[in-house]
Amino acid sequence: MSTSRPTSTLRLLALILASLGPGCGPSAAVNSPEMYDQGTIEEVADLYRAASSLGKKPPASMNDLARNRETFLLGYRAVDKGEVIVYWGVPMIPGDQATEEVLAYDADVPSNGGPVLLANGTIKTMTAAQFQAAPKPPGPTSAKAAAKKS
Repeated sequence: MSTSRPTSTLRLLALILASLGPGCGPSAAVNSPEMYDQGTIEEVADLYRAASSLGKKPPASMNDLARNRETFLLGYRAVDKGEVIVYWGVPMIPGDQATEEVLAYDADVPSNGGPVLLANGTIKTMTAAQFQAAPKPPGPTSAKAAAKKS
């Protein structure tokens, strides 16, 4: 049985990459929990922004986010499972306007710190103490809906 040259080359490349192992090269940073959390929060920002632009008002529940769940599946699932907490009904402001008001955050942030989505769409890594001191909008969050599902 003969193999074509491209197939042999791909196998060799796969062996070389596998031999590097975890912790070597740029893959360690790309696959880190911090990068996953950052990517998830970025998707939540895009999901929230898309839902806001569709209805011209900010999302008030998971139903408002559902329309874009296929496009932003990672972000949608994170909110649905309670991994990311969203404040409902918060209007996003233009990114060039400074704000420290929290729009969404990784569920571990209150105790361990981590990525926080601000109302202007920027993402900021905060310590638990910084998060506690940050302004938060009044009103409901996605945490209650996720808790009911559990």
